[in-house]
Amino acid sequence: MIRDANRYYGSAISTIIDMSNSEIRIKNISETFTGFYLINARLPVYIKYSTSRKGPWVFNFQKAHQEYQQHLFQQFDECITAFVCGKDGIAALTHESMRNVLDDAFDHQESVTIRRKHNEMYRVRGKDGVLEKRVSRSSLADILEHTINLKKSVL
Repeated sequence: MIRDANRYYGSAISTIIDMSNSEIRIKNISETFTGFYLINARLPVYIKYSTSRKGPWVFNFQKAHQEYQQHLFQQFDECITAFVCGKDGIAALTHESMRNVLDDAFDHQESVTIRRKHNEMYRVRGKDGVLEKRVSRSSLADILEHTINLKKSVL
């Protein structure tokens, strides 16, 4: 039986593979938490998923998850969070954008809510703020492409 997590993580991982023109190495980097992967030994990605068919999609973050994201950011200068919104698409945020919706004062549990109206982009709201810029369904590929341009040979 295929677990839901594997199906949803796979959708994000296949997006990463499909957007690359070269070899990709993806490694699970946490024995404690699920959803944390390292791309080509240089770029951490945290994949969260919601099985809800329609939005709003709510993603919970435990304090330990945010602390680990912060640790990865300090180690690698980035930690992308990819939100798999059911079968609708993937909204991805850089670490800086994540800190706009969930600040550095980590509570025991916090959440991020993502909404999308028909033919519109995702709106992202967290406990500590609202992302002013809307996020497209191609945001994961866009962030990776931007990261590649900033850090040559990341992927």
